[in-house]
Amino acid sequence: MDTQALKQTITARLGVPVYLVEPTPIAGLYMLGTSQGVLYSDAKGDYVVQGVMLDMTRDMKNLTISGMREQRRLGLAQVAHTPIVLKARDERHRVALFLGEQDAKRRQLSGTLQHLQASGVSVALYPVIDHAERAADWCSDPLLQNDPLKAYLPQTACSETLIQNIGLSQWLGVKVLPAWVSSDGDLVRGYQSPEQLLKILDHIDVPANPSSSAS
Repeated sequence: MDTQALKQTITARLGVPVYLVEPTPIAGLYMLGTSQGVLYSDAKGDYVVQGVMLDMTRDMKNLTISGMREQRRLGLAQVAHTPIVLKARDERHRVALFLGEQDAKRRQLSGTLQHLQASGVSVALYPVIDHAERAADWCSDPLLQNDPLKAYLPQTACSETLIQNIGLSQWLGVKVLPAWVSSDGDLVRGYQSPEQLLKILDHIDVPANPSSSAS
């Protein structure tokens, strides 16, 4: 089957970008990673299914959730720019943090990030703005110099990076900010205190991986 042709067909018919095409255990059925989540399609894009696929031969393993994790890992691995990383000295976990302007204004966010660093969690920062058209303003408008989000913006290729982060957040299924993505591809939505996030990360047992693209 022609992967690129399938991507173009689904994008044209549904109006959503397709980032990933993977075969499924069902012959002729493919998993599509899109900006609206996981879909399933035949090789030509004539029939599309939305829903959850379970592998009944493997204790009802949720293949749809596994597909989303794979999509997030692939998305972070293909990031063209190097994000700002708050590196933990004794690293236990790595997470990517997608944050917007309102998240940057949280008084406790800076303290949360420092606490996470001290607790062994390295955090890669991905600032996300509402509209790509405002990327240049965020990077250069003097009226925004004192905005808390400025502290999290990249120092080089600022506009390009902000635009890329919008597409990346869509690819990873980030619809609510802030959002945390573990190096294993798990998504944690909403603001989390350091204690809450550590419990979640310890529960999913994400190993620290020096080669992880999340950082």
